Amino acid sequence: MRVIRAGMAGEGGFHARKPEGMGWRIALSIVSFFGSIIAVILWLFFYAGSFNVYQNIAIIVVIFLVFLAVMGATWASWGMKHGDWWVEKADSRQD
Repeated sequence: MRVIRAGMAGEGGFHARKPEGMGWRIALSIVSFFGSIIAVILWLFFYAGSFNVYQNIAIIVVIFLVFLAVMGATWASWGMKHGDWWVEKADSRQD
């Protein structure tokens, strides 16, 4: 059975290291999540009155789709870079 560890040995024992490129991805995820919530709130309180219900629902769906597009574009490259680790992890569990 193979044991896979992601990290570096330090003075106090084994410390997990942060993968490259995680900081800006996490920051963008948090900012875009709260930005989407703020956009929906601003829309509903200030602009929704002059549109009917279906148009307001469409705008909220568009805001949600933009959020999903930003998240997909942000995390897809990370997933492609680190996908091999997940395959190795799954293989090690089968052994």
